[in-house]
Amino acid sequence: MNDRPDVSIIIISYNVRDFLSACIKSIQNNFSGNEIIVVDNNSADGTVEFLKREFPFVKIIENKENLGFSGANNQAMAIAKAENILLLNPDTVILGNALKTMAERLKLQNQLAIIAPRLLNSDMTLQISGWRFPGIFKIFLELFFLHRLTGIGNYSLEKMKRTFNPDSVSGAAMLFAKTLVKKIGGLDENLFWMEDVDFCYRAKKAGAIVEYFPEAEIIHHIGKSSGSNYRAVISNQLLSKLKYIRKHSNPFAYFFACIFIFTHIISRIVFLLFIAPFGLKYRTKLSSYFYSLQNYFKLLSGSNEIIR
Repeated sequence: MNDRPDVSIIIISYNVRDFLSACIKSIQNNFSGNEIIVVDNNSADGTVEFLKREFPFVKIIENKENLGFSGANNQAMAIAKAENILLLNPDTVILGNALKTMAERLKLQNQLAIIAPRLLNSDMTLQISGWRFPGIFKIFLELFFLHRLTGIGNYSLEKMKRTFNPDSVSGAAMLFAKTLVKKIGGLDENLFWMEDVDFCYRAKKAGAIVEYFPEAEIIHHIGKSSGSNYRAVISNQLLSKLKYIRKHSNPFAYFFACIFIFTHIISRIVFLLFIAPFGLKYRTKLSSYFYSLQNYFKLLSGSNEIIR
C-alpha cells in the first residue's frame, strides 16, 4: 500500500492566523491527496496552538525565530514526502479544482517544470504574477517611475489571460517536482522579494520550463503575509535587486546597478524631506529610506543581512 501524498503543500506563516485558516480550509475542499506543512516563523498570534487544535493533520515546524520565506521553505522542502511541491502563501484561497488541475498539468510535462496558476486579487480582478528577469535598464527606469509607463519587466494583462512561458512567476503559488530542488538547490536565503525570480532563473538555466497556467485560479490577498513593515519592504526590495544582479550578471552591470540604486534612495530621501511634515506615512517612508541607505553601505561592505 502506497500512502505517499501526491503533493506536499508548504505554507509559511507569520502572524496571519485567520488567513492561514481560510487557506487550509480551501485546500481541504479542493484536493485530498496531499500533505500540508506549515512552517511558523515565531508568530505571536497563537498560530501554532490554533493549528494543533483546529487542523491536527497539518505538519508543523515551529521556529523560535523568523527565518524568512526562503529559509522556512527550505526547511519544509527537506522533509516533504511527495514527489511534487507546492509553495503557497498563507493569504491565498484555492478556487475550484486548481490544485488538481496544476498537478495534472505538471505530469504532462516531459521535462522539469514550474507551474503557476492565475492569481486573482481580493476583488477577483487579475493580478500580475509573471515577470521578465530584471536588468539594469529596468532599475534605471525605476529612478523616474518610467517602468510603470513602459511596462519594462512586466507582461501585459492581456498576455496573462492565456497559457505562456514567462521568465519568472510569483512564489505565492508555485508547483514543481522535488527533483528540481535536488538539481538546482532550494531558495536563496540571501534574497528577499527576489527569491522566486532567482529560483525560476536557476530552473531555466538547468533546462526547466516555467509555465503560467491560467486554467487554475487562486485568490491572493496580496500583501497580507508581508504586512506593512516599510523598513523591511523598501530595504529588501531595493537591495535584493542588487544581490540578484551581483549573482547573475557581470561586474559592469553590478557597478551601474549600484549607482542607480544609490541614486534611487537619495532621490526619494530628498523628495520625502519636503513632504514629511504633511503625514506620518511620509515620515515613516523617509525613515525607511534612510534605513535602506544604511543597509546599502552594509551590502557594499560585504553584508548579506536580511531585514525582517
